[in-house]
Amino acid sequence: MPRRLGRGFWLSAAWIALVLAAALAADVLPLPRYDATLAGPPQAGPSLAHPFGTDGLGRDVLSRVVHGARVSLGVGVGAVLLGLLVGAPLGIVAGYRGRATDAVIMAVNDVALAFPALVFALAVVAFAGASLTNVLIVLGVLGVPAWTRLIRGATLSFAGREFVLAARALGARDRRILLREITPNVAVPAASYAFVGMAIAVVAEGSLAFLGLSVQAPTPTWGGLVNEGRAVMDGAPHVVLAPSLVMFLTVLSFNLVGDRLRALTDVRQSGLEPVRRGTAVVRDPPVAENAVDTADGPDGEGALLRVRDLRTHFVTGRGVVRAVDGVSFTLERGRTLAVVGESGSGKTMLIRSVLGLLPGAGVLRGGQVRLEGRDLTTLSPKELREVLGTRLGAVFQDPMTALNPVRTVGTQVTEPLRVHLGMSRRRAREAAAELLASVGIPEPSRALRRYPHQLSGGMRQRVTIAMALSCGPDVLFADEPTTALDVTVQDQVLRLIHRQREERDMAMVLVSHDLAVVARWADEVVVMYAGKVVERGPAEALFERTRMPYTEALLRAVPRLTDPAHHPLHLIPGRPPDLADLPPGCAFHPRCPYARERCAAEAPPLAEAETPGHLYACWYPERVGRDGSQDVERIERVDTRGR
Repeated sequence: MPRRLGRGFWLSAAWIALVLAAALAADVLPLPRYDATLAGPPQAGPSLAHPFGTDGLGRDVLSRVVHGARVSLGVGVGAVLLGLLVGAPLGIVAGYRGRATDAVIMAVNDVALAFPALVFALAVVAFAGASLTNVLIVLGVLGVPAWTRLIRGATLSFAGREFVLAARALGARDRRILLREITPNVAVPAASYAFVGMAIAVVAEGSLAFLGLSVQAPTPTWGGLVNEGRAVMDGAPHVVLAPSLVMFLTVLSFNLVGDRLRALTDVRQSGLEPVRRGTAVVRDPPVAENAVDTADGPDGEGALLRVRDLRTHFVTGRGVVRAVDGVSFTLERGRTLAVVGESGSGKTMLIRSVLGLLPGAGVLRGGQVRLEGRDLTTLSPKELREVLGTRLGAVFQDPMTALNPVRTVGTQVTEPLRVHLGMSRRRAREAAAELLASVGIPEPSRALRRYPHQLSGGMRQRVTIAMALSCGPDVLFADEPTTALDVTVQDQVLRLIHRQREERDMAMVLVSHDLAVVARWADEVVVMYAGKVVERGPAEALFERTRMPYTEALLRAVPRLTDPAHHPLHLIPGRPPDLADLPPGCAFHPRCPYARERCAAEAPPLAEAETPGHLYACWYPERVGRDGSQDVERIERVDTRGR
């Protein structure tokens, strides 16, 4: 760490510490009083007795510079603290709440930034007089708009992180998220920018003192010393140069320390902004006569989770993005439903739509999500928090971003136990250790004291699984839980989730792009393309008798161990469609080698295959076995690309 900070950082920090120590110990240092006249010859240059020389009244310049540091540094620190105490809460609320709250706070903030600072300072001095308290208030208030904008930007970058989304999935209240998740992370960049703010405040106080609007004589301040020295500058330039040089080095040191800390703590934005507010309801569209409702049926009535015609659309400048468009499925207790498809097909957004973790601006949401008959889409935020974490648990894709980097593992695992189950701190700690042991983490008591970066990727994913299972949910949502893990760890994590599902008699929704994983662990499979379900059915039937050409293309793209070395992989031609500008008819027809004119004109509804529960959306369904052999009733294809 010292090498990373650099020599300039340590020299700057040493200078700040020296000036601060001198200011605090000014009364006990072997220096003349700052107001003692004729302490030496008037306008005398630097000497051993007076290292900075004397001014026109024979006062020791070094003593006045040291005592002046009290005012300059005191105003710098005090103004930053005052601006931070007022501006930080406003910035955090604006960045996290967004929408109307953000618009109002930032509108007032922009007006405050546009107000002339010098006019405000003159008004305060004219009304209340020039004093240290008034200068502190003036600079503190003037710093509030800048701190509000700065903290808002930092909050926006963290509010979209997966660990905040994970906290919301566990049912944490907004107040707890702000205090426990957002504030500790925002404090890191805020601390680095505080040094830059101190430099600005020192310069501002010096400017006010130079104009006579700060602390009045005989109390010294760096700006006031420069102003007093102007009269004797021709004969004694050291009277001006000494305080100017000290102020310059102090301001430079504050800036160097702040910039270096900012570079080390800079965090880039990632993820979505999970806000549940401001969603509108989409009107139910008419259902085609030959369409099959995948949520209905003899086994749908007693299902644990029943999703019917779920839609999540985003209103953007380019049009309406249909991220989830009419998805329906049922899920029984003790079974695993896998959702597969290419990136951008709507898999993750489907899970977030079921959980209600949606961006707040321009969201159109429709359909039903029933958990044992209770429609979750009609619940208030407070009622939904009682369901998230207790009955619905979630394991997100990247465990490093799903865990808060500045909080220990124990703090994060015990939080849902204390919030939802009302456990004491000691009992929650014991239960957390048992949870970590149940997911295969060795020495759980030691792991509770560690931070996420001190664990391996597989251990971090086990921690997120433990958090999701902490309150005994009925349904576990696993959003590509083995991403970025090696093959061995992937198998361990999947075995762990499967074992936990069986032991706890849960249902599970597994999102994955790995069809080999899906074939091994899933009971049912939903294939999504362009936000829609294009094929669904029991895993064995879907893989053995694939009907949708898109599913067939996904299966062909899976590498096989029996393929010869350097065998080229099968790719799906073309690119996934733009969800804001979907092609007419079947969304897959521009990439389908078997498309006909009808495919470009009409969107196929879900129809039922011969196997019960096996549904597909295709006018000309595929009927090929896994071994590549054709069924006798295979429909003739027409290759529109002329191959």
